[in-house]
Amino acid sequence: MSKSDGKTRNVKHKSLLDSFALMAWIQNEKGAQLVENLLLEARRTGTKLLVHEINLAEVYYLTIRRAGEERARTIAAQLLDLPLQVVATTTDILWQAARLKAHYPLSLADAFAAATALELDARVVTGDPEFKAIASLVEILWL
Repeated sequence: MSKSDGKTRNVKHKSLLDSFALMAWIQNEKGAQLVENLLLEARRTGTKLLVHEINLAEVYYLTIRRAGEERARTIAAQLLDLPLQVVATTTDILWQAARLKAHYPLSLADAFAAATALELDARVVTGDPEFKAIASLVEILWL
């Protein structure tokens, strides 16, 4: 059990990286070392960190905008070589994301990350302040 914001929660053993976490790692920004440690632990234990396909697409388009297509392709290949499990949208995730987007001030990509974490009982690894709105719904490991 873990205490956070005065509430007792189960500690999640699965972690889902959102695009904020992946971009922080790629660009060596604040929180990059935490993401690196999670990746190293996943590789060491033979487990995988989760990432929703929408968040992976978001990382790809952000990299294209910031560094060009060639760099984005290189980054995408590197990401797919990491201990990551890319989660595809299911109808359960789809409807959960839509409900979250309807009720909370989240981007659609963040809603998919949160919905995936809820459906797969995982914590979200992020530094994105939008997730504060749903911190009571999903466990968050803040960068």
